[in-house]
This record gives sequence, C-alpha cells and structure tokens, in this order.
Amino acid sequence: MSSEPWRSERHWVSPYNFVPEVFKQFNFPEKIEIYDVTLRDGEQAPGVVLRSDEKLEIAKALDELGVHRIEAGMPVVSKEDFNAVKMIASEGLRTRVFGFARLVKEDIDAAIEAGVSGIVTEGPVGVPKLMQFGWKPEDVVEKAVTHVDYAKDHGLYTVFFGVDGTRADINFLKHIYSRVVEEAKPNSVAVVDTMGCASPEGFRYLVGEVVKTVRVPVEVHCHNDFGMGTAVSIAGLSAGASVVHVSVNGIGERAGNASLEEVALSLELLYGRKLGLNYEKLVEVSKLVEKLTGFRLAANKPVVGDRVFTRESGISVAGWIKYHLGSEAFLPEMVGNRHDVLVGKKSGKHSLEWKLEKLGITASAEQVKALVEKVKEKSLEKKGPLTDEELLECLKSVKAT
Repeated sequence: MSSEPWRSERHWVSPYNFVPEVFKQFNFPEKIEIYDVTLRDGEQAPGVVLRSDEKLEIAKALDELGVHRIEAGMPVVSKEDFNAVKMIASEGLRTRVFGFARLVKEDIDAAIEAGVSGIVTEGPVGVPKLMQFGWKPEDVVEKAVTHVDYAKDHGLYTVFFGVDGTRADINFLKHIYSRVVEEAKPNSVAVVDTMGCASPEGFRYLVGEVVKTVRVPVEVHCHNDFGMGTAVSIAGLSAGASVVHVSVNGIGERAGNASLEEVALSLELLYGRKLGLNYEKLVEVSKLVEKLTGFRLAANKPVVGDRVFTRESGISVAGWIKYHLGSEAFLPEMVGNRHDVLVGKKSGKHSLEWKLEKLGITASAEQVKALVEKVKEKSLEKKGPLTDEELLECLKSVKAT
C-alpha cells in the first residue's frame, strides 16, 4: 500500500480510513473475489424478465469487467433457464460460471448437465425460515451433508449457503457448518443476511464466529432492506470472508442485493483492497443491465447514476471548475461516468460559460450576464432545468436584444 493510499490524481478520500487504529480492527483476507448474482437473484426482482441471449450479453459484460465468478441462474427452474446457464457455461468466459440449487438432487443434476464449474446450494438455517419450511434443525443438517457431498462427488466447486443466517441460533449455525464441512467437505460456506436485517457490527461478529469455526473459505451474501447492503457486506469481508455476493445496480428481491459498483469501488478506494476489476466499465455494465431489465435507476445512484457528477448551482460549479477533487471524492472517468452541468434556476455565470464552451458557442460577458437572468426565468416557468436546445433559444433571444 502506498504511503498515501487515500489520494491519487483521480481520487481523494478521507485519510482517517487508513490510520493504524482503524486498520487494526480489520481482518481482510489477502484476496477478495466478486461473485455476481445479477442473473439469478437480480432477476428475482419483481417484473424483471431476461431472455437467454440477454443473460449471455450481461455475462460477457461482467466477464470484461473482470468479475471473478458469475451465478448464471438456477438451471432446474425451466428449460429457458437451463439453456441460458448452459449457454453461458459453454461460452469460454474467463470468469467461473456457477449455478444455484436447493438441497435437492434434481437441482444439482440440472446444474451438472448445464456444465457449470460450481454450485451454490441453499438450505434454511434461520429460526423464522425453519418455521416457514417446517423443518427441524437436524433435517437441514442431514440434507445439507447429503447434497453437498453429492455435488462434490460430481466434480462441482460447492458452496453451502445457509438461508436467513443472521436470524439463526449461533450454536446451530456453528453446528451445521461444522458438520457439513467435516462430512461433506464443501469448498466454502456462505453467511447470508437474507432479509437485510443485520447491522454491520452484528454481521462482522457473526462472520468472525463462522471464520473461527470452519476451515474453509467463507463467503457473504447480503440484502439491502435497511439500505446497508454495502456496509454489511464489507463488514463481513473485514471479519475474514473472502468472497462477496453482489448484483449490478443492486437489483434483487424487496430492496435488492448489495450493489456491485458500490461494494467494489468502496473496497478499492476506502479500504485499499485491490480486486483487479476494470472499474472504467462499471457504468457501461450498469447501463446494459438497466436497459435489459427495465429496472430504472435513481439519477443520484452512487457511482453509476446519470447525475452523480452533475452540478447546477453556480457557486458549486465555480469551485468545481478550479479543482474537481475539491468537489468530489473521485473522478467520473474512473468508473466510466461523466461530468455535466445542468442549466436552470440555480445557474450562475460559471455554469453557463462551461455549458456554452462545451457546445462550442461564444458569448460576451454582457450576453452571459443577461443569459443568466433569462435562464432563471425560463427554469422557474418550466419548473425544471433547460435542455441544450432551450438554452440556445434563450441565448438567441438575448443576442437579438
């Protein structure tokens, strides 16, 4: 790590992130992998439907981004899902392609037939989820051992995924993970905040307990029901987990999953963890997923939103023009985003001068001064910012007087 990891020519975050008193709290593994679940958990967002060719397009984009693993889907769900997973698995991507399964032989057989290299197989462990399933704890242990063992015997990299783990009895959670690891020997286990209801501190504790209990890598899978999916996921990694499950744009059931772009960039810039991703492709991948899913993002969505690097206030633009990192923590080109200035009620002369320059238009100081008033008047009338065409009409009107 450099002597000043908090800043470079393209970013400047808080130096207090990196003081020894803060860093000594963490137990990050040397290597962290990104496991993207957009094509399975993401598609479970209500109203989202992806065809096989669209899933392949997203998988290729994730591969170019440098994502380490992709969950291509749940092959047993339908013929369409099976074909999509098989198509992605046979594409020859650099990323490792996984399938998702329940603790059911038919599910695992479908994944094997689809040709994936690995599988995440789920079973209920949380107290409310066990009540919902009507399963006894020992039923889960037996099913988990049997089916993880079956998947391993058929050459699959196997992850045991304990559903609702943050609402599980800690003693049972340790018991089932210990039994599964000892008897079936999965490649890793996942600690899962299915309902997005853990605090970062609570999740760090839970993951730390699992890390101390098992002798295999630990993964984390978090949802965003309290808006803390990113923070909770990173807390789990800081307790020793080495794989984090995420989705593009954070899409998924209810409030969604931990967001790939937020988790990855936070790890890189706020925690100094090098993931080896092509960060400049984040916006490109985000836009592709937004287009194909129809799941629209807020304009101010962190990292990839259309207006994250857009300004309107004249005072804000004046300072930003002098030194960009005085007004933002990282430059948009790091993630494939862009700067922009909106013209409207809050504009000043610096905003209009910047915008006119970008449009290749010249205007005198007196014309700009008059244009500021014209733009404010038009914006109030419209109750919103002006388009480039409306700005040029205003300038035409000013020049005509």
